[in-house]
Amino acid sequence: MSFSAVKTKEFADILHEIRSGTKIISLSGLTSIASKAFVLNSLQAEAKKTFVLVTDSNREIDSFINDLKFFRTKNETQKTGVLSLPNFENDVYSGVSPHAETLEQRALTLWNLTNSQPDFLVTSARSLITRILTKPEINSLGMTLKRDEDFSPDDLLEKLVACGYVREEPLANFGQFSMRGGIIDVWSPNAKSPVRLEFFGDTVDSIREFDAETQLSIQHLNEISIAPMREFPAKPQDFKDWSFFAHELFADDCFARNLRDRTQFADEGEDFNGWENLFPIVQPRKSSIFNYLKDCVFVIDEPVQIEQTLALFFETLEKRYSEIVEADDIGLKPSELFLSVEELRENLSNVQRLELRALGRTANEFDEQFQVS
Repeated sequence: MSFSAVKTKEFADILHEIRSGTKIISLSGLTSIASKAFVLNSLQAEAKKTFVLVTDSNREIDSFINDLKFFRTKNETQKTGVLSLPNFENDVYSGVSPHAETLEQRALTLWNLTNSQPDFLVTSARSLITRILTKPEINSLGMTLKRDEDFSPDDLLEKLVACGYVREEPLANFGQFSMRGGIIDVWSPNAKSPVRLEFFGDTVDSIREFDAETQLSIQHLNEISIAPMREFPAKPQDFKDWSFFAHELFADDCFARNLRDRTQFADEGEDFNGWENLFPIVQPRKSSIFNYLKDCVFVIDEPVQIEQTLALFFETLEKRYSEIVEADDIGLKPSELFLSVEELRENLSNVQRLELRALGRTANEFDEQFQVS
């Protein structure tokens, strides 16, 4: 099937609405992820806008990513530009940290978004409402090192640890670094191979890409970018600061035991399980994915389903917060971790939306009011 096969009158009409800025556009009759990916890829190629594809869950993200990449390889001009932003699947009040792979994927995508916009960003309903750090804050997590320019090795090591890198001798995977004298090896998640940085004092004397297994050099580089491994930077002092403010926020004696379970680590500058969902005390999250993109088309896949998913999530979130308060455990209010319904409604009202419906419009439609109860 060629890309021209979808360029019917209906396709032309929808493309015209996108180009003319129609606020809400409805597209029905596409019953599979493959068919949706096929049409969306063609629309995006013609419209030349970033498409933010909002799915019901992380499972649909993976399916859409695979199909979008498949169809894009059929067009020689479309082989890159697809990013994913999955949501953290764990309960934010469980005291459990997010999965490392999700942390890595989100951090890399958010960091990439601070520098450029992709053709497609595939995300989930829950990621849509997740509060995140601002673009300047996320951008500052990454680093660019250039040969013959100064960059303190001590500053580099401190920043690597703060952004989630782990020391491993020798390194063998993404997110690891090693150090021997004035040589630092690091493997960024945005690179196929690790690099070896040789310093002369604070000056980057050499940058070489090398094979992790054989340790043999592949090529010399003039510069290298290092992406963060997590979107929440944390230095030892940040944990100590967190402990100070947590004692003020949870000063009541009923919180003493559960607070002590965390501060015994934080007071030593160490992390603890689930710290990511408590860190807005010292690092308020003042942004959302809406603030990272401009002149985009938000593609809402099956809006009724997404509405139901978010309604249930908001209800469960409030219930879980009430439960931990009653159990004298510590946790932040839902409003510090997620957008409210009103904030979501306002953000959606300010963007162009293309709604994908397998069976057409229903009475319970996802309109500008975004009726989440």
